[in-house]
Amino acid sequence: MDDFAPIEQLAGNLLQSLSAQERRSLLRKMARTIRASQSQRIGRQQNPDGSAFAARRAQEGGGRLRRRGQIKRAAMFRKLRSTKFLKSGSTDTEAWIGFTGRAAAIARVHQEGLTDAVTKGGRKVRYARRELLGLTEPERDLALDMLLDHVAARALVE
Repeated sequence: MDDFAPIEQLAGNLLQSLSAQERRSLLRKMARTIRASQSQRIGRQQNPDGSAFAARRAQEGGGRLRRRGQIKRAAMFRKLRSTKFLKSGSTDTEAWIGFTGRAAAIARVHQEGLTDAVTKGGRKVRYARRELLGLTEPERDLALDMLLDHVAARALVE
């Protein structure tokens, strides 16, 4: 990651050379693209480093997620990664991707491996750490490519 420091510095300078409106538009486009990529990665149940999420614990008493004796792995974070909860946005100085509402609290518990009650007033359980949000190397490269493409297209017009 340290190898990218000079390139990221150059990218920051290029970004600052754009007008506020152009920056806002480009950052919005980057945020949407990376949000979609994050959602797909969460669906594949992978951490940003490429490792698999910690497996779900076996549910006591069957649980409603059992089908033919096995937990449906695809059910984990299915709703949480939808655009209703996983949002992206930008200003002229930053782009962000994050969860909203109660989903943010659920995501934080999993992101940091915290303790939480399974049901309201229920017993507390320590959840395994699953990094829902975090940039992967391909996403960093994609953001840099989007910036360079935008600057190159702008240079051709001028």
